[in-house]
Amino acid sequence: METTAVKHMKSATRSDIVGFVYDQLYKLGWKTSFNYYMYRPIKFLDKYLIIPEANLAEFNKFVNYCCLLAKNYTPQDEAARYQERYGLSIYFSVVLYWLLISYGVINEKRLCFCQGYYSFAVPDEHSRNPKYRAGLHAWLSLNGSVIDVTLWQLGFPGSKTPNDMPAAIKGKIPDNLNLIGFEENKSLVKEYARQFAKDSGTTFYTWLNQHKEKADLMDSVRKLAQEAEIEKQAKPAGRRSL
Repeated sequence: METTAVKHMKSATRSDIVGFVYDQLYKLGWKTSFNYYMYRPIKFLDKYLIIPEANLAEFNKFVNYCCLLAKNYTPQDEAARYQERYGLSIYFSVVLYWLLISYGVINEKRLCFCQGYYSFAVPDEHSRNPKYRAGLHAWLSLNGSVIDVTLWQLGFPGSKTPNDMPAAIKGKIPDNLNLIGFEENKSLVKEYARQFAKDSGTTFYTWLNQHKEKADLMDSVRKLAQEAEIEKQAKPAGRRSL
């Protein structure tokens, strides 16, 4: 989702852009649960993300899974179907939503699927005035705190961790990044998930279980790698022969 038609707007109010996003979602084959023209959009701000300690490991497992899958999916993966329709953030946000609520990590009443747009300034080497990038985007909101697993796709500076892993937004929104949109009704995220499962020729529960199994496998591999590294560091160096 590096570019969308939104970025070609030379000058527009926030209401103009929200209306444009609404029209573009339908044009690209996506949906909304209400008419954006009728409501004032939310500008999502920093808000500390609270995850119960007992659920934190599972939360991080599913977030890491969606981040890595978003970075490493292949043309054969179901995610590839939605790239040309600028729907990767929609797809991965829906996957994460259902993993979090279906396996007891977060209460469904507290989690919302959001659609809207992002924008941020990019320094211009040839001008003092920065350029702006903007586009359709989707994310999750937990009691107003943002969870976003596709930030790296936007080309936003600092969207990678020091070890080159894609970074996720977990409450703290990076400086200079704007996320503006709406918390959708639960009906839409259900409809999206059923459609993704149907596109893959399976049922919703099978589709979700397959993602759960992949997340568990990825987490197990990560833990084994960490244990091997710890063991390697703890092993005393052998004596050098004279």
